[in-house]
Formats: sequence, C-alpha cells, structure tokens
Amino acid sequence: MHYLKDIMNTHSPTTINDLDISPFFDLMLAMARERSVEALLDLTERAYRGTHVISGALWFAENSPESPRGKMLRLMAHSGWTRHTPREWRHDEGTYTLVPLTEPVIGECARTAKPMFAEDSAQWERPAWAENEGIHAYATYPLIFKSEMLGVMAVFYDRPMQDRLSDVMRMHRKMHTIFADSLAAALANARAFEEIQRLRRELEMENEYLRRAVSTANNLGDDIVGESPSLKKVMEQIEVVAPTDATVLLLGESGTGKELLAQAIHANSQRRDKPLIRVNCSAIPRELFESEFFGHVKGSFTGAVRDRTGRFQLADGGTLFLDEVGEIPLELQGKLLRVLQEGTFERVGDEQSRKVDVRIVAATNKDLLEEVRKGTFRQDLYFRLSVFPIHNPPLRERPEDIPLLARHFIAKASRRLGIPEPRLPYRHIRRLAAYHWPGNVRELQNIMERAVIMADGGVISAEALPEALPRRREEAQPGALTRNEYGWQTEAPDRRVTVIREEQWAHMQRENIRAALEACNGRIHGPDGAAHLLGVRPTTLQSRIKKFGIGRQDV
Repeated sequence: MHYLKDIMNTHSPTTINDLDISPFFDLMLAMARERSVEALLDLTERAYRGTHVISGALWFAENSPESPRGKMLRLMAHSGWTRHTPREWRHDEGTYTLVPLTEPVIGECARTAKPMFAEDSAQWERPAWAENEGIHAYATYPLIFKSEMLGVMAVFYDRPMQDRLSDVMRMHRKMHTIFADSLAAALANARAFEEIQRLRRELEMENEYLRRAVSTANNLGDDIVGESPSLKKVMEQIEVVAPTDATVLLLGESGTGKELLAQAIHANSQRRDKPLIRVNCSAIPRELFESEFFGHVKGSFTGAVRDRTGRFQLADGGTLFLDEVGEIPLELQGKLLRVLQEGTFERVGDEQSRKVDVRIVAATNKDLLEEVRKGTFRQDLYFRLSVFPIHNPPLRERPEDIPLLARHFIAKASRRLGIPEPRLPYRHIRRLAAYHWPGNVRELQNIMERAVIMADGGVISAEALPEALPRRREEAQPGALTRNEYGWQTEAPDRRVTVIREEQWAHMQRENIRAALEACNGRIHGPDGAAHLLGVRPTTLQSRIKKFGIGRQDV
C-alpha cells in the first residue's frame, strides 16, 4: 500500500468524490501504533507521495549552541525522484542536512510555526537546487506538539500547482496538515516511550550495581582478612579518607585485593547508598574507551544501534572505581581529566553537555611516575588522581596473614561447593608461609579452592598443593621472616628461633586438648583417657577444658 500515493493516484482524480481516503486512515492508525522514532521515519517516507510530488523530506529540530536561535533542523528522512538528495542541496551556510532557522524555505516554516506554500515559481525565489531538480512548487508543514517545535515536513512538486485541481489539492493540503499534526503527536509519544525504555535499562543496570555493592558491603568483614601491621595501616588510612570525597589512588601489585579496598572506601563513605561502578581499563578496546566512559548516541559510529549510558553517568552520586587506570590511552586522558576537574562530559555523537557528581577511586599496578617520565601518562592527571595514595602491600610482605587467609578461603570454597570443610595441616601452612606468592592473595585463593576440591578424607593433602610450593624447610629463603599459625618464625642457615605470643599459646593448648579428646573418643579418665595421653591429672585436664570452653561439639 502506498498510502497518499493511493489517495492521489495516477489517474488524477478530478473531484473529491473520486478520492479513496481509506489508505490515509490506515496510515494514521499505523502511525499511532508505533513506539519508536525509527519506525515512524519509515512510515513518513511513504507519506510524501501524491499527485505531481517529486520529493518529500522531514527535518527534526535539535538544540544547537552555534545557532542564534539555539535551534537547527537536521534531515532525518527523504524520498522521491530528484537527481540529488536534500543532503546535497545547498543553502547559504551549508547543505540541507543541517538547516538554520534563517533559511527561507524549511527554516522559515520552523521559525514562524506556520505552514508555508508556493504554488509556482513566481511565489518564491527558487534557489539553485530547486531549479536544478525541476521543482516549481512546495508546501512545508511544522510539526508542533504542545507548543513545542519538533520539526518540519516538506513536499516538493514537479510543476506549478496554481489552479490545478483546486478542490483536490486543497484536500491534499488538508490531509498533509492532519498528517503533520498526527506525526508530531506520534513523534512526541515515541520519544517519551524510548526515554522510558532508556531509563528502565539504566535503572536495571543501576539496581544490579546496587545489589552487587550491597552484597559486597555486607561481606567486607569476611573478605578483608589479616592482622599484619601493614594491613592494619591500610585500613587506618581507609578509615580516614573514606568519609571524605577525596580521590584515592590504590597502588600495589596484581592480585593484592585493590578492588576490595575500593569497596571498603565506598561502603564507609557518604555515598554508600549510591552505586559503586567498576571499570576495568585494561579490558576495554582502545576504540571503545570513550563510549565506555561517557556513553554514545544511536548512529554515532558503526555498531551504535541504540543509545548507551556511560559509566560516569551510571555512577552519578556514587563512586567510580577505575581499575588499572594506567592502561587508559594517552589521547583519552585529557577527556578524563576534564570530567574530574569540571564534572561535565559529552556522549559520543552528542553535543549536549551532561553534569555528574562522581567520586573517583583509581587503582594501578604500574609506577605512574615512571609512566609520566616516559610520556605515556599525563602528569596533571597523575596529580589529580593521587590526592590520597594508599599502598596495598604484597602478600610476601605480610606472611603472618597467610594462615588466616588460607583458612578463610578454605571455608569460603567449602560453602560455595557444598562440601565439608577440610583440615589444613600445620606442615602445609609452613609451606605456604615459605612461598614468595608472585600472584599474591588471588593466587592463594585459587590454590586453596583447588586444594578443597582435591581434599582426601577431610584433610588437604600434599598432592593438592602446587609443586611450586617449598616442600622442605631448607627450600625456604635463608633469613626470611615467616609466621606460622602459632607465632613468628625466623629461618636462618645456622639457627631457628620461634617466639610464641600468649594468645597463640592458648590457641595451641586448646587445639592440643581437643585433638587428645578426639583421639580418646571424649574419655578423660583411665589409661585410655585424654589425661593419660597428655600426661596430666584428670582434674587438671577438666579445669583446662572449662578454661578453654571446649564442649562436646568441639570433639
């Protein structure tokens, strides 16, 4: 069906009674059902056809700071049989792809918000493009909805239309006016529907980030594990900086848990109820960095099939965690710096500036000062990011945390896999403490998960641990300071000194009594009892059981 072409059909009706307007009603009904701007544009291409119509086109109004009136008209659709398209027609300031309101044909209609007609060449000063295309007359119709100028629809004729089928042409114009008014309403509805869909997608994404953030915040106490002085220093720094809006730069090797620290900063900040958005800068293709950070509008580049919201906008009011920030391409660092300084950005393909309120927490395993010296990282961006630097120590610098972390990861993996928690023998803890951990906490977690899966008889075996771990005390680095589950231990070529803290000694006594009771099936007295096995009096053992709070459930 060709809609208005069928209405103004090829046999040129001579009276209004010859008109079949049913296709027109079909077009109105189809337009009212559409919920996307793109589908409406497809319909409009069919609406320009009619008696002696050589071409038709549609322009949408858009904001433009370059225009004196703040508006420009952008060509969105066209159809017809002219030698050139409106994109090649020229006015005083360029092509008809973008039309200022000062232009005397399309711009005039938008500026006055009234339909404009020229029935022959005597009624308008035909521009060169109209003469070249053989256009003699035109009609333009404003698209107005609730007093807002949305655009202009234009129809061009291949001959003068004065006194030509006057009644039919008057009906033609009246139907085009109805169509323009209906199109304006349909366009406003479609834009509103698309905006609702966009906001719904953003809300779904934000809710997902919020769910992750809440889940993370609830587990912070479980995931940040350790009692070493170096870790305590980091947590003290987080406690100081978290309530502020200062930019934080987390420094440290890969696998040290910088993301957990970023989550801790956010969870203890005034922005805890807003999303924490993470961007892994090392995983984004260079050509998509700008779109990932700032978003893009539909059609701004190949593959941009719909509008996309960038991470900065998603993090508005919350925290943006830039992981591996040293991987950001040099050519985009200036745009990132501008957002950090001014809080404004533009989406790719969009001229409208957007304002955001985002706190930045960045992380890197690179020496950014060295990158500045090499010219691959902007010095001004480095200073902007490193307002409050925090160094997260590698695992080899906090060996006293290794037993605690190992047990934590064993328990976590056991819960996730739904299997009983296996025991980690002390000899294996010594091997873990003697290892240099190039992969840091992440490597330890992976090893413990594998060990849990391979555990045999409720005990983690030597075969479940990697070959890279030292198997004998001699394989440990001479002079290295390590700490087992009971205390500090210094390895030296000629001597070994072990110092046990009081709380660790109490822990060792409790575990020793529990193991004796387990071996004797809970019996205390007699030659087969735990007291005899431990070499103490039964009354002494009973006193210690009470002291350490050992119950039947512990045996």
